[in-house]
Amino acid sequence: MGTVKDRMRALWADQRSWRIRLPLALLTAFTCVFTFLLFGPCEIFIQNMQEMPFPFLTLALVLLLAGAAAFAALLLALLLLRGKAFNFAVSVLFAGTLAGYLQGNFLNLDHGSLDGNAVYWQSYRFAMLKNLAVWLLVFAGVFFLLYLNRKLWTRGIELMCAILIGAQTVALIVLLAQTGLARLGRVGQETAYVSRDGIYEVAPENNVIVFLLDRLDNRFTDEVLELHPEWAQRLGGFTYYHDFTGSYANTRPSIAYFMTGVQHDYTVPWEDYFDRAWSEPVYQFLPDIHSAGYKTRIYSDSSYVFGDAGNVEGVVDNIRRDTKTVHRRLMLVKMLVLSAYRYAPEALKPFFQLYSGELGDVVTVSGDGKENNLFTVDDVAFWKGYREHGLTVDQDARGVFQFYHFEGAHSPYVMDENAQPVEGGTLNGQITGNMEMIFRYLDELEEKGLFDDATIIITTDHARPPGQEGNMGDVNDSRVSTLMIKPAGIGRTEPLGVSSKQVCQDNLRASIISYCGLDAAAYGRTIESIGEHEQMTRYLWIRGERGDIADKLFTFRITGDANDFSNWELIDEAVMDYWGL
Repeated sequence: MGTVKDRMRALWADQRSWRIRLPLALLTAFTCVFTFLLFGPCEIFIQNMQEMPFPFLTLALVLLLAGAAAFAALLLALLLLRGKAFNFAVSVLFAGTLAGYLQGNFLNLDHGSLDGNAVYWQSYRFAMLKNLAVWLLVFAGVFFLLYLNRKLWTRGIELMCAILIGAQTVALIVLLAQTGLARLGRVGQETAYVSRDGIYEVAPENNVIVFLLDRLDNRFTDEVLELHPEWAQRLGGFTYYHDFTGSYANTRPSIAYFMTGVQHDYTVPWEDYFDRAWSEPVYQFLPDIHSAGYKTRIYSDSSYVFGDAGNVEGVVDNIRRDTKTVHRRLMLVKMLVLSAYRYAPEALKPFFQLYSGELGDVVTVSGDGKENNLFTVDDVAFWKGYREHGLTVDQDARGVFQFYHFEGAHSPYVMDENAQPVEGGTLNGQITGNMEMIFRYLDELEEKGLFDDATIIITTDHARPPGQEGNMGDVNDSRVSTLMIKPAGIGRTEPLGVSSKQVCQDNLRASIISYCGLDAAAYGRTIESIGEHEQMTRYLWIRGERGDIADKLFTFRITGDANDFSNWELIDEAVMDYWGL
């Protein structure tokens, strides 16, 4: 027993006073907090500003408070320790900080963007083992230095902490200077927002309703149609255009391009593109529809379509200005999870994987007695609201242009075949759930006697995204989008038709203008004006997302049937200055 007590005393014995231990404890604790709780989240915010719905200053203040609390707690814990226990705690904290810094800046593998795509972590097992070996070497090196010479260990840790703090401070200053404080200060400050107003409201006539299911490649549609032959009857009156191409391979800027005709060549930041697209559009698509007397409502995430919702205030009727609330605790949690994802070893990253769309939960907007009137793409919330309220008819409305953005084939899959929320759903399940929502909507239109008069469009913003191999195989494949149209004047008794017309988003834009009773001459050719076997030339822009092509924008010219990749010709390959989802 005495031996145990002696060992315990030896473990705790320390000739160093707390004042001597203080500098080492200060530097180690501060380096850890500065790296993971301050620098990491700030850098992530700045590099992904287009995804952030809250202001940088708000985040910075919360991080400073949380960082101060964490620093005080770590420092106190270290100073309460003595002797070998103190040395062990400092070694673990410093080694973890150093390994995390190396991981975040040099060791991370390319898992793609946090856009909801599944990451097949099983394929990284060998890489995880190698990565774990590097972490073990860092820890072993720190403890080996302590074993060799405690004084050298002390000076080495203090020097490395100073280097890490200095390097990250300089990097943050450079990043702020390159970004521009004015540009950074505008993020999350928008007072206009896309509201839920009128989301389940239609007109007594002249309804043009668009259901956009994200990423709905026609291969996915063909598969679910084969699984559900009964849909041929439920889609009565529709024509399935099996050769319809989009414009871009991502939501941003696909929808904005569709509504404005302004191309994005990735040479300017996203906010500059959106400002130009909506202030200098090639086509006055939404203004023309609104001027024709239609209530014009767009239900999509503002950052993917408008940038600042104020860009379309006055032409989109569900743009509002109300009190915005930033939930600081949730914001802190989300940003620290992102920081952990960046700095954690490969083996732990699956536990910190976060869908970037979840950042929208941080901000809510209240107005007119509504707890949260802010619209975000959330199929489960949409369906819950629909079941509670159903459709209402605004008898004073001359017409309605309603544009709904659903998750569709975009992961994560949060809905099952019956449109019920589920964790770990499937691609077909979510598409089927979305279609069940749409079918119920159409049924109610029919019950109210509004179906035959309505123009209904089921489509997508883009087809399958690029692959994940990091080479030309990612983009060298046909990508054909889904488009189904039920024109006004046709009921459900007509069978589902299939057309092989070679059409694209430009033709759909012109057709919608004609559906609203407007002259489409200035918009180009409508879908209806194109012959069934007429050969057309279309263009599609695809950006590489990882590996050797991560900074490349590819322009394809499609002549003939887009389902046959031999009809695709790569005509341009450009380096992107700014890129993102």
